[in-house]
Amino acid sequence: MFKSRSKSQDSSDAVVVTDYVHSDPEALMQESGLVARWLVTGLDKAAKLQHKTIVKYVDRLKEKNPQATPAEIQAKLDKHFLLTITGTGAGAGVTAAIPAVGFVTGAAAVGVESLAFLDAATSYAVASAYLRGVDISNPERRKSIVLLSVVGSEGTPLATATMGTDSTIALLTRASTPKLSDLNKKMFNFAMKRISKSIRLAWLGKLMPLGIGAVLGSVANRKIGNNLIDHVAETLGPLPTSF
Repeated sequence: MFKSRSKSQDSSDAVVVTDYVHSDPEALMQESGLVARWLVTGLDKAAKLQHKTIVKYVDRLKEKNPQATPAEIQAKLDKHFLLTITGTGAGAGVTAAIPAVGFVTGAAAVGVESLAFLDAATSYAVASAYLRGVDISNPERRKSIVLLSVVGSEGTPLATATMGTDSTIALLTRASTPKLSDLNKKMFNFAMKRISKSIRLAWLGKLMPLGIGAVLGSVANRKIGNNLIDHVAETLGPLPTSF
């Protein structure tokens, strides 16, 4: 499952993980600003998420497609997620391009759009975990799902060091709430450094004038969305072959 690595590579990974673990959260908040608030909002949404709604959503897809495999249901989740976020990205770009509107109103539109993106991303990650048999009723577990989805396989060494298991599904299924809470604090620091650059570039793209922002807004959201889809597949692991 995992490729063998040299001792020097393992040592390098250990240094990186230690750096993330011991970073000062307050310093990261000040340094990242908008990115920190973006991630905090996402985790708050995950904690407050009505998990029964996600359960009904996935179960309804299964009922409407009784012959579908888990992989085919996942493909439907992927498609719905991308359609949702690319629509909001274009809307922010169009707002920035309207004459006499300019940067300030465009920035406000991106702020509203970011909340819509967070709703979609949080629901998508949690739904994908539920599809793999993870109990999503625990708020800390939902936070873990979102954080692991943000950072992808790069967060595996940190999760392994904290939880003592190579399997993300095993981690999410068996870990106690205190253990998950401890992991989430460390993963938060890791995630802020991981997503900072991509989020800032996406914002700049959406605020470009003359309609370019409308195109780049959708492209930026699609790129980030595809990254999230890849991260979910990497961290949550393979789907069951059947229900």
